[in-house]
Amino acid sequence: MRVIINDKEIILPTSLSEITLGQRIDFHNKYGKELDEMLTSIIDMEDGPEKEMETVQMHFERMFRTFAFFADVDPESLKESKFIDEIANIYYSSLSVLFEEENKLEPQRLFNWNNEVWELAPPNLNQSSKVKFGEIIDSKQIVQDMIELGNGRWEMMQKLAAIFFRKQDEPYKKEFVYEDSERLQLMRELPMDIALQVGFFLNSSMNFYLNTLMSLQNQE
Repeated sequence: MRVIINDKEIILPTSLSEITLGQRIDFHNKYGKELDEMLTSIIDMEDGPEKEMETVQMHFERMFRTFAFFADVDPESLKESKFIDEIANIYYSSLSVLFEEENKLEPQRLFNWNNEVWELAPPNLNQSSKVKFGEIIDSKQIVQDMIELGNGRWEMMQKLAAIFFRKQDEPYKKEFVYEDSERLQLMRELPMDIALQVGFFLNSSMNFYLNTLMSLQNQE
């Protein structure tokens, strides 16, 4: 979607496929953490008029900050704008997809991206599985490290995607998750419709992987 702001043409995304994982990470770091804190404080409030007012305020803040992020403007200036109705229409018709969740997606394993076929490894641990212990151990360490550092789920997803989202039949390499690796940076370019599929995959299968690993270690 093309809009004109201060005589400057801005292209705003209208679907998840037009938003990258890197943009989602940057948005979270710039505005999302504070929005999450607002939501947490609201959840802790007693039901009543005050909670309802704070909820409405939080939705307005999310709208202004989301629009400001993609339009590269100051959210406070938008609150003083005479075009708030137009901003709201654009937000709810397009930009609100930034907050779509995995539970609205149909699970998918194969993807056409960057002119190649990519896949998410199936949740099996056996002789024929493409997921081996190295991937699981590395992913477990990544989760532990990033929790300790206080990183959000999107930074974590970038690293986990570098492990489990690979070109079809491509073997895993430990270098994929190195901080300066080409693969890790490539994961920032993942469209959010694919990134959410990675998230869905990780949510549904990671516990299975780790529980299986622990079971096998106990047997040894």
